Amino acid sequence: MQLPPVKYRRHRVAYSVAAVFGFLAACQGCYWLVSGSVGSFFGWMFFIIGLAALVGCSWTAIRNPLVLELNQEGIWYKKKTYGWNSLRSYTIRKEVGESSLFIYLVLSFKDDREPLEIQLDWLDKSESVPEQMEAYAKFFQVRFDGLIKKEA
Repeated sequence: MQLPPVKYRRHRVAYSVAAVFGFLAACQGCYWLVSGSVGSFFGWMFFIIGLAALVGCSWTAIRNPLVLELNQEGIWYKKKTYGWNSLRSYTIRKEVGESSLFIYLVLSFKDDREPLEIQLDWLDKSESVPEQMEAYAKFFQVRFDGLIKKEA
C-alpha cells in the first residue's frame, strides 16, 4: 500500500492584505508627491515604505509557500526531512488560552534530540494533519503518545 504525499502550505491571506495596504500607501505617497499638498518628506516616506511593504509581502506570499509535507521518505519541514525510521513517537498538543487556540505537532526522535514542535495554526488544511499523521504513523509503526491539552 502506498500513501500519497500530503502537502501543507502557509496561509497567504495576511500577506496579501498587507501587500494591498502597501500598494495603497505607495499610491498615497505618490499622489502627495505629484500634487504637492503635503511636504515631500511624508510623500517620499509613504511611497518608500508602501513600496517596500508591497514588494516584501508579495514576495513572501509567492516564495516557498510549501511548509510541511508527509511522504514516503518522512516528514519534510522547512527544507529538512525527518525520516520515519528516526521517529520514536509523536504527540498532538493543544494550548488553550483566553481567546486563542494553538495546535502543535510534536515529534520525538530515537536519538535523544530535542523534540520538534511544529505549529499547525498557520497552515492551510491544518485540521487534517492529525488524521493524515495517524495514517502515516500506522503505516511506518510510529507510536502516538496522545493528545495533550494545556491551559494557558
